[in-house]
Amino acid sequence: DLHSFPTRRSSDLSLACSQPDKQDVDRLNSLSYAYHYRDLDSTEHYAQQAYDRSVHYDKGRAEALNHLAFVNIVRMQYDEAEKRLSNIPEITDNQAQRLVSYVQQMRLCQRRSNNRAFYEYRELADGALRRINEERDLLSERDLGVLRYAETEYAIVNSTYYYYVGLERQSIQALEQIDPNEIQRDTAQYLNYLYNIGAGGIITEGTQKDINQQEFDALMRCFLTARRADMPYFAAQALEALSEHLMDEDYRRQLIADNLPAMKFINPEGVEEEMLSGWLAESALSLFMEYGDVYQIAGAYRTLASCFRQIGDYPSTLFNLEQALSDTIINQAPDLVASIREQLSDAYSAMDD
Repeated sequence: DLHSFPTRRSSDLSLACSQPDKQDVDRLNSLSYAYHYRDLDSTEHYAQQAYDRSVHYDKGRAEALNHLAFVNIVRMQYDEAEKRLSNIPEITDNQAQRLVSYVQQMRLCQRRSNNRAFYEYRELADGALRRINEERDLLSERDLGVLRYAETEYAIVNSTYYYYVGLERQSIQALEQIDPNEIQRDTAQYLNYLYNIGAGGIITEGTQKDINQQEFDALMRCFLTARRADMPYFAAQALEALSEHLMDEDYRRQLIADNLPAMKFINPEGVEEEMLSGWLAESALSLFMEYGDVYQIAGAYRTLASCFRQIGDYPSTLFNLEQALSDTIINQAPDLVASIREQLSDAYSAMDD
């Protein structure tokens, strides 16, 4: 209570006020992070409040910008995200926040297929990591949490980039940099890790049946944990990946036979086996729409189209692919658009058109 110190000089009083202000900004930034995969409006609301109150707190201001840029990326407001991320190295010398900004720039470059810039930002991220590691033992618990997030995101973004350019070995090696036990301290990043393990291409040892089962287990763990943690984004990610795993008739029969309790949980309405993949994709699409991820909405329409193509329903395939392309904002993601158009070509070919 400031009234307890009436004899302090005004300069001392100013310093005393600064610490509670910083704590308030940190609290708002922590709330913004907690809502990342729960609710975008709340993420933006708390980040904007943190930004507005951090005029004299550079690290807090940079963190707020990182959260606001996260929202921009999810909504595919890529130019706005890039502007905010580019400002961060100019307003703070905090290497953890700089690292987060560089990693988000990497994700932005991956989405935009801007390969040269991806490597440039990765070099900057590597430099920030080296400087952080020189003084890692001096970091506060809060800064260690930020660093844990940044390092995990760095590995996942690298793995995703390598996967989409066809470098499978490098994609696997990037994800292997994550410690599965350490990452469980951050539920969101743990779910991100589980999804990437389960989505496919990372597990390579064992028979195809063994690999399918391990991926299924990771996705079920992701889905169940996301439901408990109220993170619809990762529940949707898990459902969409499960849908893709169940498209192939042979894989579907084996997974259903070996995982009856889990199947009853994700299929409470008893949807027929042949339609289950499509039903899961529709459920994922609904969750992505509710959450507001424009990129993932288009991807979910693409997955749903694949489900219809698998059962020979080509008019429904075309309808969903056209829905995926209906929001022209996705033209900022050339790789995604190309994959949708490739499926359109296949569908028209199957219809002899």
